[in-house]
Amino acid sequence: MHWPSIKAPNSNQESSISRRYHTATSTSHPLPAMMKATTTPVHHMNTDSRDNKCTRQPSQHSDMSQSEEEVPSSNKKPTMEKSSTPQPTPQPTPQVNPWHYLQTGASSASSNIVNGVLTLNNGLKITAPPASGFPSPQLGQSVWHNVALSLRDKWPQKEGPKAWAQTFRAQYEDNAQMTNIKMRNLIAQVIGEAAASSLLISTPSVEEDLYERLPPPYHFLISGIPQTAITRLTGLGVCSSPDITCFFIPYTQPLPNYICTLERFTYPDCEESNTEIATLVKQTICMHPDISHFIHNHIPSPDAEAAIRTIDSIRVLSLNVAVSHTISHTVWNIYVRSLPNLSLKDYFEWTNQICNLQFASEDYGTGLVRSEEKQFLCTGCKSYDHPTGLCPFLKIIGWFGPSSSTSNDTSNASLDNRTHNANNPKGNYTRGGRGMVKRGRGRGKRGRGLN
Repeated sequence: MHWPSIKAPNSNQESSISRRYHTATSTSHPLPAMMKATTTPVHHMNTDSRDNKCTRQPSQHSDMSQSEEEVPSSNKKPTMEKSSTPQPTPQPTPQVNPWHYLQTGASSASSNIVNGVLTLNNGLKITAPPASGFPSPQLGQSVWHNVALSLRDKWPQKEGPKAWAQTFRAQYEDNAQMTNIKMRNLIAQVIGEAAASSLLISTPSVEEDLYERLPPPYHFLISGIPQTAITRLTGLGVCSSPDITCFFIPYTQPLPNYICTLERFTYPDCEESNTEIATLVKQTICMHPDISHFIHNHIPSPDAEAAIRTIDSIRVLSLNVAVSHTISHTVWNIYVRSLPNLSLKDYFEWTNQICNLQFASEDYGTGLVRSEEKQFLCTGCKSYDHPTGLCPFLKIIGWFGPSSSTSNDTSNASLDNRTHNANNPKGNYTRGGRGMVKRGRGRGKRGRGLN
């Protein structure tokens, strides 16, 4: 690389240099003064010859100019840091299910239970489930009972998941508008407003008038909501709030564990008697092989031990029923733990075969199934295994449903369940309760209503 030669200055150049030196040294800091010159300095690129030098324009995006322009902005550093170190994408907070307590029975820190009333996160107040869970209503007739034939054809054709809803102390209503509104509000709080946006609650229409207390139909069909919402409702089973109390039933109605009620025994009311009667019932059923054959002939797939499991699971519970204010007597309910894989119609036919039997003991008389006129039918939960006055839901702390003290059903006698009209030959026999079938030995016997 060739540098230009330096020539000795003449006199004129000397004075010029002196003046320049005097001016430069008149300030205390010559270097900064030179840097503050208004003339933009010219930069040259070094080449092999002086003539080939070219001017380089100062950079307008140097680190200094960039920092000076961006100093007032405090957002640049975080932006640079964010780009250099990627931050994890924040995950959405999972939605809290305020019904987890009811579905699992586990305690929740967010739950607030006072006097049996559970206040959920969304503010809804409902009856807290007992430690052993809510009782399971033992329905003795089909949810389709006395529903208009036109609805029986149309309702099953509704697309999507479905379920049934029934209120406490339900009965057929000519005008069910208020019941529908309250039921809709409760369901919306249970499943959420978004899931309930397309909720459809179909109101039942009656096929014919029935002369009984709180007659059917009273089951509302729920549709138009996702399967998760249906599962939540049926998982709760019971939801009692200050406005309305509802029972939620799967669309395919579950089989009841209850078979029938025996009376006329002279057994003492104790656990040993229950065990002995259960053994007697099992032995009596085994003496009639057609009852076991019925199960094997109606189950969807062969199972050699189906009838054995069902019969071996029979248990008996005693129930003390008041005949008057001073007299009571004991009856015995028969239940089965291991339910056979039968349709509801076939199951009722199978239990009717058992109801035709007589159960003769060696020392305590012969037990018979209570007749149709004495068949229990709780007006509250619609169970067939207890009268209204002995409804277990009325004893639950915090229960919002109507209690026996608010109605005329204050007795636990069996005759407080139905009102029969002697002038109406239909009454409860052809369509109410369990119907009528021939009992044998000349006595009338009821069968379960299947329609």
